[in-house]
Amino acid sequence: MTTVKKLKINSDFLRMLVILVVFIVAATITSGSNFFSVVSFQTMAKQLTEYGLMSIALSMAMITGGIDLSTVYIANMCGAIASLTISAIAPEGQFIGILFACILAIAIGLCCGALNGFLVSVVGVPPMLATLGTYELFSGITIVLSNGQSIQVIPQFTVFATLEVLGIPLPFIVFVIMAVIFSILLGKTAFGRRVHLVGVNPKAARFAGINNEKTIIMAYTLGGFLCAVAGLISLSRVSSVKADFGSSYVMMTILIAVLGGCNPAGGWGEIPGVATAVLVLQVISQWLTAVPWINGYYRQALYGILLLGFMTYKFYRDKGTQRR
Repeated sequence: MTTVKKLKINSDFLRMLVILVVFIVAATITSGSNFFSVVSFQTMAKQLTEYGLMSIALSMAMITGGIDLSTVYIANMCGAIASLTISAIAPEGQFIGILFACILAIAIGLCCGALNGFLVSVVGVPPMLATLGTYELFSGITIVLSNGQSIQVIPQFTVFATLEVLGIPLPFIVFVIMAVIFSILLGKTAFGRRVHLVGVNPKAARFAGINNEKTIIMAYTLGGFLCAVAGLISLSRVSSVKADFGSSYVMMTILIAVLGGCNPAGGWGEIPGVATAVLVLQVISQWLTAVPWINGYYRQALYGILLLGFMTYKFYRDKGTQRR
């Protein structure tokens, strides 16, 4: 059983790795120097961090058999609160004030995730309806805090998004670190096994002595943490935040989770495949921007086609596996 599972994990990850290489080669051939350059790769590394972290958050919810549609709005609310807090207590860019604002934003992200998990596991609201409701709640709170306007952050806070280590943007390094941590957490720990078992069969998990409610709340809470970090990075990169910023990321995160090998019905999914799927989507996005003869407005349609196509492929693949 262990060997089969290990082979399946490797196949999901390797499949996305092959797709990534194919898209990089295709993009390089069709767009030439416009794509294959250090500046282009640095731009991609900066842009993917936010929705990459939110994709990992959504993947955790999906593995439990649920979904989280509020990831973007948790990120926006945390970014707005951080910006307002910095303006109030650290207008000159004092480090202690900025640090407090970041800790406050992360704490709020944890609470938002815990609220989602509580509604799903304890109250019993279907995950889609629960997170649809909370995304309206979080979006509404952000609109009230910002009076419907864009909230600017002090220039000192934007320095983080511009920092590099050996030419690698620091936000991308944060994404890699988080991907590694959550890969280990879900793939090598007792908590990860509980999350997968709850997603496969909640009743069997309960008979095995697992506290389903606690496991689901913890999964969503960790997702809230990732969303808060994404919100802070987005605030630093864009230097402002708005209630509806990044609304297109909702579908992107779902697409990434499915491409990365997560089963929408729950019980299966690994973070390495999801992280690689993030790179694939960013390469596609950058390629569409670099190629002048492809209208960038086709991007959302292409993402929809990819999602439908891959869901169809997974359905028939799983059906064939069950038949065998």
